[in-house]
Amino acid sequence: MYWRDRSAALAETWAAGEFVPMQMTLFRQLVHERGWTTVETFAVHFARAARELAEQSEEPRLASVSVARRSFDRWVAGNLKTMPQRDTRRVLEHLFQTPAARLFAPLGDPSADSSIRPQESVDPPAPMAPPSAPFHQGFDSPFEIVTQAQNLARSNTDSALLTQVQASLESIVGRYEALGPQHLVGETRLLRTMLHTLLGGQQPPRMRAELFALAGRASGLLAYMAVNAGAGLQVAEAYCGETETLAREIGDTRLQMWAAGTRSLGLYYHRHYADADAAAAAGFALAPHSGQAVRLLANGRARAQARLGDRSGAEKSIGRALELSDRQPSLPAGLTPCIAFTEYSPARTLANVITARLSLNDTRDVLSCAEEIEGLVEQSDSEWSRALVRLDVATALLQQERPEVEHSMALGRSALRAGTTAPIKSVWQRANELYERAQPWHTESAVGDYADELRAWRSKPQAELVVSGPGGASVPER
Repeated sequence: MYWRDRSAALAETWAAGEFVPMQMTLFRQLVHERGWTTVETFAVHFARAARELAEQSEEPRLASVSVARRSFDRWVAGNLKTMPQRDTRRVLEHLFQTPAARLFAPLGDPSADSSIRPQESVDPPAPMAPPSAPFHQGFDSPFEIVTQAQNLARSNTDSALLTQVQASLESIVGRYEALGPQHLVGETRLLRTMLHTLLGGQQPPRMRAELFALAGRASGLLAYMAVNAGAGLQVAEAYCGETETLAREIGDTRLQMWAAGTRSLGLYYHRHYADADAAAAAGFALAPHSGQAVRLLANGRARAQARLGDRSGAEKSIGRALELSDRQPSLPAGLTPCIAFTEYSPARTLANVITARLSLNDTRDVLSCAEEIEGLVEQSDSEWSRALVRLDVATALLQQERPEVEHSMALGRSALRAGTTAPIKSVWQRANELYERAQPWHTESAVGDYADELRAWRSKPQAELVVSGPGGASVPER
């Protein structure tokens, strides 16, 4: 809670004699009603008011007026002995459309307005609204009607702030495969916290629906990061559940399907293949002909069914995914980011088909599909995609009638080097599976070199969580 988080700061200012014990003021009531209860959130709205006032009054210096955390804590506590500086008061009055003396007076105490000493001078109170007209035939007075309507339409956010949050989420998606979950989880959590704070306030229905969508995406990104970072199924499931709840409330079927696909991904990498297939099937059933259904078929159902040995089911899922992909009117080009909320590009779909075919021991199809998307994979900014496709091809080379051990191990080493900047669970698990598949040739130097590379990859500090759990077996010393 905000008030508990600020207790230490309030105690400090109390000890300095800057205010007497906390009591309710109009300022405290307004920031609580609007959900501006952290200095970070309040500062966004204060800065916007400062810029507006600077432009309206043609006084540029006002645009630079800011709020210190200690000042905000003192204002929230109430019973100020001195008013804020003149420029700060002017911004506060513009923000709340209320005289500063009234903002910081105890509620219900009409004499308190004059009890606070100004540091310069206290601006005169704004004139009170005229008394409401007498009721006529039981109707509300016009003044009350207007005031009530304004209160209902009041919002603690605006379109500009929502646009900024959307841009931040898109930026995280764009940087994800270069930086990885370890570097971006903190930033994403801050966005989710801010969105939750805003949702605790008041907004018109349209704006509230947009906040639900943004908060759902923030939770979805954290769910995907939890899977990649090896944070555990319970963490990923909790975030997925939040995303689905928010998406369901606003009828966002695409986001619900995306969350189902991410749940399936987490179950797959914990080797719960039947559950992974069921999760993907549940998401697919929401809109079987949509673009999001391609991901649920190729990444969710086909790969899990192949691991379960269900060739018929996997073939059906692969065929349906490719058919749906071909029928989509417009799909992204290149290799879409793995964490993106957009539909899979054809290349991303084929990359998942490769993994399913590998589990079905369809070596020729694996090599053929890999050759088809090789150019896009190598040109992509995604280290993970290069690593995962190379590991799949390396494994396929061992499954041929005439295994190419040296070529396979060389490709495996290059894959590990391509996926070292931000280690993720899927790269580690697939790299381990390649090593296990190479055991019949464990005496060959190429296999030993690959084991050394795998051991070095595992020793990196950022790989600590990634290598735990299923698929995290250690590599024996050479």
